[in-house]
Amino acid sequence: MGIKEKLKSNLPQLLYYMTALMFIMPIIPRGVRPVLIGIYALLAIISKILDKENFKWNYFLLNSSLFLFYLISLLYTDDFSYGMRKISTGAALLIFPLIIASMSKRCLTYILARRYQLMWYFIVATLILCVGAFIIFSQQYSFDEVILHFINIIRTDISGWKIHPIYLSMHIGVSIIFSLFLVQQKLNWKKLLLLILINAVLIGFLLIMIKKGPIIALILVAAYLVLMFKNKNLYIVFGLGLAGLVATIILNPKVNERFSELLQVKNADASLTNSTNIRYSIYQCVTSVVPDAGIFGYGIGDGKNKLVECYQEDAQFLADNRYNSHNQFLGIILNVGYLGLLFFALFLLYHLIRAFYKKNYLFIAILLFYCIVMFSENILERENGVLFFAFFINLFLMLDRNYEKQILKPVNQKEI
Repeated sequence: MGIKEKLKSNLPQLLYYMTALMFIMPIIPRGVRPVLIGIYALLAIISKILDKENFKWNYFLLNSSLFLFYLISLLYTDDFSYGMRKISTGAALLIFPLIIASMSKRCLTYILARRYQLMWYFIVATLILCVGAFIIFSQQYSFDEVILHFINIIRTDISGWKIHPIYLSMHIGVSIIFSLFLVQQKLNWKKLLLLILINAVLIGFLLIMIKKGPIIALILVAAYLVLMFKNKNLYIVFGLGLAGLVATIILNPKVNERFSELLQVKNADASLTNSTNIRYSIYQCVTSVVPDAGIFGYGIGDGKNKLVECYQEDAQFLADNRYNSHNQFLGIILNVGYLGLLFFALFLLYHLIRAFYKKNYLFIAILLFYCIVMFSENILERENGVLFFAFFINLFLMLDRNYEKQILKPVNQKEI
């Protein structure tokens, strides 16, 4: 067998290994990620060439449309250097559609048939990141100090793995969603017990960070999945989990205080800076700036600058910290206008409707989770948000393609 034939034969396994690396990305240092993604893209293109398949142009153009609008907006943005930095951060919106549009059907089928294994990888990687960071911090601080300040030191004190607690909370949310799908696969009791223990630890970290957006998104998506699956055991687990969360919110003073912020909304200043008040002040400026964004927006480099100019007049504290719009949909309007938002909405609605029709619950759950969080965070403007959104959305939507019918059936239990 020649080199070409051997490479063609091994491509599904090679691309599966690269996909597995994407799933453990939470514990891969940020500097290494672009190299791995580049190799992933190269192998996907090679699979297209060797299997002699056409590039999926319609898929690529639709799924990368927001990034293409970002590129066009460079032509009329004033702050070109900042715009290029944002283009670099959002490159995943172009690269992952390119990867999936290039990858051959044979390789996609091989990968998606092993999606439950891949879910385990992400869950364990998220667990390692949480527990590993906690252990590292415990070498420098007391246990109580780590608990109290975890949300601050996780984004400053762990070189190479710094992550904002919002995005770590999102990783935990996705891990718990994956866990619900794994439970549906009738795991043996050892793996089920292990999964329950892992999720208990992850929920503990979720409550330590107390980020309301991901928690609310997780509750809503979990409720949706429980209703769709119609599994009595999941009804019980969800009910107990929800009751435990409500009890924690009521009985734990710190958690209660964070959720009570939702009912105590005031303008933010240097002395009053909880997340709800900050967002309230931000939205006041956003609503005054958005109407002038027009059809094409201010440009990828100027959208945030327009907000900062407003902050300087009404909220210097926000200007000093250069806060973004804290709403991805409003952020898109600022950057690329109502036309950009229209195309992004079409992208979401088209795939969501198709997924409902095809009963692609995995795609629906992940998309809904991220979209709900987008109402309070600009997740497509941070690497730890856009990278995972673009990867999961582009991969899992392939589950509802006609040529993937065979992989919608549960895989062999030995593989889970």
